[in-house]
Amino acid sequence: MLGIGDFARLAGVSVRMLRHYDRLGLLVPSRVDEFTGYRYYRAAQLDRANRLVAMKELGFTLEEVRELLADDLPRDRLVALLGDRASALREQIHADGRRLRHVETILRSIGRSNTMSESAFVEQKLPQLRLAQLAAVVREMSDIESEMGSMFGRVNEILDAASRERTGPGVAHYTATDDGMIAAAGEQIGTESAPAGLDVAHLDEVPRALVTTYVSDDLDGIQAAWQSLVLEVERRGLTPCGTCREVYVESPMDPQGTRWVVELQQPVA
Repeated sequence: MLGIGDFARLAGVSVRMLRHYDRLGLLVPSRVDEFTGYRYYRAAQLDRANRLVAMKELGFTLEEVRELLADDLPRDRLVALLGDRASALREQIHADGRRLRHVETILRSIGRSNTMSESAFVEQKLPQLRLAQLAAVVREMSDIESEMGSMFGRVNEILDAASRERTGPGVAHYTATDDGMIAAAGEQIGTESAPAGLDVAHLDEVPRALVTTYVSDDLDGIQAAWQSLVLEVERRGLTPCGTCREVYVESPMDPQGTRWVVELQQPVA
């Protein structure tokens, strides 16, 4: 028999937690001294303690742990519980990775301190465009990348199924609203009507815009590039106005594409 202190040390938990598990019926001592109330455990109970600790570290609630430790737990229920937890962990890893990339982007932006040269920005006229597109209202700015990727994928899927030709690179455009923005993903088309499932959008010619080109292996720094562009707009005494555009001159998804080359276009007055 092992005293509660020795058992706690071997199981890697605190004495307080062992008492808690006892009260919940998750890990009951083999014997309790009727006079002192002191708890004793068998070495064979370490296996159950190890499984309990492992399940807690995986993020299962104590009620789920109770079910998982049950001797009569059906195999399919065990698989379902573990599968659900695996999915939740994958989603958490994905979210944490996205947050890490965002923080790293901010750090790079701070390090650069927006030192893009004046020659990186060009004033020009923007052409009229006709797009087959999908649009969505985005309220959380962190969702923009996933929303745009999904919409571009769907737009091109529909255009391919309809054997429609593109007349230029893909275009994203953004219109601010009071509580977020309308984000649209489109492909340039000719005078034909858009296939079912897509809308036709006309972007008017813009007489004056400030433009810069973002070139990178990924899109992690595109927000910082937009910030640099708007800072330059302000430095030149101009005012951002209208619908800003991203023109995807090249992307890794293109047949011959190896990187992202994106024109960031901000109408100004």
